Amino acid sequence: MKFFVSCAKGLEYLLVDELQALGAARATATLAGANVEGTLADAQRAVLWSRLASRVLWPLAEFDCPDERALYEGAAALPWHEHLAAGHTLAVDAHVSGEAITHARYAAQRVKDAVVDGFRARGLERPSVDVESPDLRLNLSLRKARAVLSVDLGGGPLHRRGWRAARHEAPLKENLAAGVLLRGGWPALYAEGGALLDPMCGSGTLLIEGALMAAGVAPGLGRMTIAAAESDAGADAVLPTRWRGFDAAAWRMQVAEARDRAAGGLAALRAAFHGSDLDPQAVSAARANAQAAGVAAAIAFEVRDIAALAPPPAARGLAVCNPPYDRRLAADAVLYRRLGDALRRAVPAWRASLLCGDAGLAQATGLRAARKYQLFNGAL
Repeated sequence: MKFFVSCAKGLEYLLVDELQALGAARATATLAGANVEGTLADAQRAVLWSRLASRVLWPLAEFDCPDERALYEGAAALPWHEHLAAGHTLAVDAHVSGEAITHARYAAQRVKDAVVDGFRARGLERPSVDVESPDLRLNLSLRKARAVLSVDLGGGPLHRRGWRAARHEAPLKENLAAGVLLRGGWPALYAEGGALLDPMCGSGTLLIEGALMAAGVAPGLGRMTIAAAESDAGADAVLPTRWRGFDAAAWRMQVAEARDRAAGGLAALRAAFHGSDLDPQAVSAARANAQAAGVAAAIAFEVRDIAALAPPPAARGLAVCNPPYDRRLAADAVLYRRLGDALRRAVPAWRASLLCGDAGLAQATGLRAARKYQLFNGAL
C-alpha cells in the first residue's frame, strides 16, 4: 500500500532515511514529504516513532475532481459508516490548488457534507464537527483536478511531543529541531560519548529533543499522555485516531515496546546536555519543559550571557543553536558574531549545527560551514 508522510520543506531526504530505518519497504522524497510503500503497521509505526513527520496520511480514495460536484460525489461514494462510528466527531483539513476549486474551507465543507449525508441516508446519527480533537480527521489534497482523500492517522500535528509545559517567545517546532540535530550528526556523537550544548537555549527545544533522541524515547508517547489527560482516560486506552480501520491491537503492541525502550533509555541517559540563556524567564521555561519531558536530570541549565560561555567537560560534542532571525525576534548580525566567537573560544574542537535566518546572518558568525541546508520554519 502507498501512503504519504508530510514534513517541513528541507527535511524530505532525512525523512526518507528515517522511514526506511523504521521498516518501510520504500520511501521516495517529494516536496514537503515522502511517498511511502508499506503496510498499515508501518504507517502506524511512523505515527509513533517519526521525529521529522508532520502528518501520516493513509489514502481512502483518489478520483478525478474537475469541479465541486465531482468532489461531493467522490467523497459520498465511500461507505463512511465503515470508517467512523455513528455519533463520533469529524474534522476535514483541505489543501487545494488549481482553478477547479480555489477555497480550501469550502472544499472541506463539501467533504463534510458528503460524510454527513451518507450517515443520514442510512438512518444513522450524523457525526458532529470537532476541529480540535476529532475522532476522525480527514485530509483532502486537491491538485490538478485530482483529489486524494486520506485518514490523518496521527489525528493532528506530529511535531507536538506533549512536553511543552512552558512556552517562551517563538518556540522552534520539535520536528525542525530534530532535523537540526540529525544534520549535525548528534545520535552518533552521543553514542561516542559526546555532549550537546545550546548557548542560547530559549525554552530548551533543541536540548530536550536531543535528550529524548539519545534516550530512544518515541515522540508519540508524549502525545498519548496529553490525549489521556484531555479525555480523562488512561494512557493505555488512547489511540491517535478512532478510524475503524486502525489496527488497535498492533498499536498497543508498538506502544508497549516503545515504553520498554524509553524506560531503559531514560535510566541510562548521561548528563551530557548543557543549556544557557541570558533571559531568566527562558531558562525557567526550559527547566519546566525538561521536567515535563522526563529529562531534567540530564540537562544543566543556567542564566549566562553568550560572552561568558564556559566549555562543558566533554572533549567532543555538538553545539546547536536557534538564534533570533525573524520579525518577532529582531535579528542582529553583531549577536551572530558574538555567538561564533563564543563557540570558537569555548568548544573549538566541536561540531556546530546552527539554524540561521539567512546567508548573511550565517556569514556573520565568522564560522565556515562544511555543509549548508535550506529549511523552512512554517513560512520562514
